[in-house]
Amino acid sequence: MLTPVPGRATGKLQQRGATAYVQVLFAAMLLVGLLAMAVAVWFAFFSVLPGSDPGFSPEQSALLRAEQTRDAQQAELGRLRQELERLNQELTALRAQPTVAPPTQVPRLSTSAWQEPPLALILNAPIYRQQRSLSCESSAAAMAANYYGLAISEQTILAALPLHENPHLGFRGNVDGPHGGLDDYGVYAEPLQQVLQEFGLDVERLSGGTAEIREHIRRGRVVIAWVTYDLQVQVPSQVTLGNGQIVTLVPFEHTVLVVGYNGDGLWVNDPYSGTQVFYLEGDFVRSFSYLKNMALVVGPPLTG
Repeated sequence: MLTPVPGRATGKLQQRGATAYVQVLFAAMLLVGLLAMAVAVWFAFFSVLPGSDPGFSPEQSALLRAEQTRDAQQAELGRLRQELERLNQELTALRAQPTVAPPTQVPRLSTSAWQEPPLALILNAPIYRQQRSLSCESSAAAMAANYYGLAISEQTILAALPLHENPHLGFRGNVDGPHGGLDDYGVYAEPLQQVLQEFGLDVERLSGGTAEIREHIRRGRVVIAWVTYDLQVQVPSQVTLGNGQIVTLVPFEHTVLVVGYNGDGLWVNDPYSGTQVFYLEGDFVRSFSYLKNMALVVGPPLTG
C-alpha cells in the first residue's frame, strides 16, 4: 500500500589516480612496441643494400653490413625487451594494489537516515466517480470506507445524511442541482463525520494544514478535504440563513480524497472525474484555505 522512493551515492576518488597511471603505462608499452617494430623494419631494409667498402665485392660488402646490422638489431631488441619487462612488472604491482577506499573512509548512512519519512507516498485507495451532480462528499467518503474494507456505497452514505440549509448540519439543497451555485450546494465535515462514525470508522477533524495531511498519510490514513473544483480561484461568501445565522459558502465547493504526496504537492482521488490527480502544493493550500482547511482524517474501523 505504500510506495517510498529512496536514494544512494558512493565515491571513487582514490581510483582515479590509479586509472590514470595504468593508462600511462599502457601508452608507454605501446610506444616501445612501435619502436621495436620500426627498428626491425629499418635494419631489414638497410641490411640488403649493397655496400661500397674498399676491397670488398658488392656481395661481400652486403654480407658484412648484414652481420653488423644483425648484431646491432639483436642488441636493440634486447634493450627493448628489458624495458617491456620493467613496465610489465610495474603494471603487475599496480594491479595488486587495493582499488577501494578503506572501510573507515567509506561514507555510511546513519541509523536515523533509515527512519526519515519517504520522499513520495501514495496509498492504494479505490477511485470512484460520483453518481449525482453534487454528491462528491458522499463519493469521497465511500472511497475512504472501502479503503478500510467496508463495502459502503455513495448512495448509502448520501441517504444517511440529513437535509439542512446549514451545510454544517446537513446537506444543503438538491443533490442533483447545477454545479457552482450556493443554493444547491453540498455538506460540510460535521454531518459526514457523524455518518462515517456510525458505520464504525475512526474519524476526526483535521486541525492543521498540508503538513498534518502528510503525517496522516505516512500512517496509512486517508484524508477527505474540502476545496474548490479543480482548485479554482473563488471568493468565499457570507450567507445569512433563515434563522439569522451566517455561514461561509464557496462557489464550486468540492471534496476530494487525499491519498498521497511528494515534495511538490499532493495526489487526490477526484470523485467528479473518477481519476487520480496531482495538485501543486501552493494551489492546494490556496483552495484548501477558503473553508479554513476543513478536512476529515479517516482511520480504520474501531474495535471493541
